[in-house]
Amino acid sequence: MRFVRDDEVASAIPMREVIDAVERGFALYSLRRVRMPQRVRTDVPEHNGAILLMPCLVPELEVYSVKYVTVYPDNPSRGLPTIFAALLISDPRTGEPKVLAEARAATGLRTGAATAVSIKHLARRDAENLGIIGCGYQARWQLRAAAEVMRCSAVRAYDVVRQRAEELASEASRELGLEVRVSDTAEEVVRRSDVVITATTSRTPFVKKQWVRPGTHFSAIGAFTPDMAELEAELVASSKVYVDSLEAAKEEAGDIIQAVAKGLMRWEDVRAEIGEVVAGLKKGRENDEEVTVFKSVGIAVQDAAVAALILRRLGE
Repeated sequence: MRFVRDDEVASAIPMREVIDAVERGFALYSLRRVRMPQRVRTDVPEHNGAILLMPCLVPELEVYSVKYVTVYPDNPSRGLPTIFAALLISDPRTGEPKVLAEARAATGLRTGAATAVSIKHLARRDAENLGIIGCGYQARWQLRAAAEVMRCSAVRAYDVVRQRAEELASEASRELGLEVRVSDTAEEVVRRSDVVITATTSRTPFVKKQWVRPGTHFSAIGAFTPDMAELEAELVASSKVYVDSLEAAKEEAGDIIQAVAKGLMRWEDVRAEIGEVVAGLKKGRENDEEVTVFKSVGIAVQDAAVAALILRRLGE
């Protein structure tokens, strides 16, 4: 069994390939052609953390993967990353473990790719103003992925810690050749963007319905528990909502759970899983005035899609 470091994954796996792989993975999931148990979550409230186990078998990719991931929002104050992750990749034909990979980069790649798939299918075709709220580690991957599927004429970023937004702007200029303008408020980002990515660990909804222009697309990737939310319930309920997994969303997508609990929408109002749109089973954006929301909690088929790429490129 080979051990693969994060830097190897980041340098060997192109984002474009990950987007294509995750797009296919979403379709296979919605077509019920993967075996993916609900993820196992262990809360660590005494340290404001969570530990997750995420298994998935994709027969058509000949890959089985299990991801171990921890999320500790207070870690940056300790000088540590918010997320640690490891990915065990096996050959399902024999059960032989083939690769153990550090998975912060893999998680960044696949989460960015999910947003890119949503932009491809749910954003306006002429979208060119990108906004990012929450400028931690994940924001780098979100920006890389978005730049693969849309023209980023203007990029605005906001973080409660301004230095993080400034660091993202510097990195984007250096590595992607993109100019990122640091905004003073989340409201400024939302009001001036066609596509808005929220990548925070907020427990209080902060994106207001009244800020949103017609035709905006949101990719809300930060909240992953019922008591976390980034978009206010009124905004979610008035938008066309898509999810990565309806089953997982009912357990973990706080943005939607809270809107349903307030009686502002029903689960039947969720338009589709993104994989159903990819597979042509359901419609995505239908006009330029709709506000669309892709609410992602992250599902194991995304990791399996990246795992198949890792196995092919780095497994020997």
